[in-house]
Amino acid sequence: MSLEKDRAFFRNFSVVVVILAAMMVVFLIAAIIVGGAINYGDSETRVAKVAERTAPVGDVRMEGEAVPEEATAAEAGEQVAAADEPKSGQAVYENTCAACHGGALPGAPALGDAEAWAPRIDRGMETVYKHAIEGFQGEGGMMPARGGNSNLSDDEVKAAVDYMVENSQ
Repeated sequence: MSLEKDRAFFRNFSVVVVILAAMMVVFLIAAIIVGGAINYGDSETRVAKVAERTAPVGDVRMEGEAVPEEATAAEAGEQVAAADEPKSGQAVYENTCAACHGGALPGAPALGDAEAWAPRIDRGMETVYKHAIEGFQGEGGMMPARGGNSNLSDDEVKAAVDYMVENSQ
């Protein structure tokens, strides 16, 4: 009885191994056919295309580090000037504040929601500015300092608050 079970197991196991081997051969042939249909060009072209697709889109320089020769002084000056310009209230709202005040976060008064903004405005704009700049923990939730963007100046935060209040009255 045991010998018959062993033979049945061996027969079934052999069938499974043969089926798996046949599937492997079929998949290998299919991969060769599909892979052969793609024309990668010569090796130099292929290397150039890969280098182009994987090239960095920018670089990082530390303060005081020399600007590479390929970047002109005008380009470098424009980049620094653009970074130093104060952002408008709308730009600050769109880049920082909209994440919470866009209406998706409960407790954060949404832009345009006069009813939600009214009690905050009634406390006075200096209080609203202070809470926006320093942060605030209230019953309805919390306001992170500078909306979580520590790179914003006080004037930029105030401009964003003014933009939201003007569009919510």
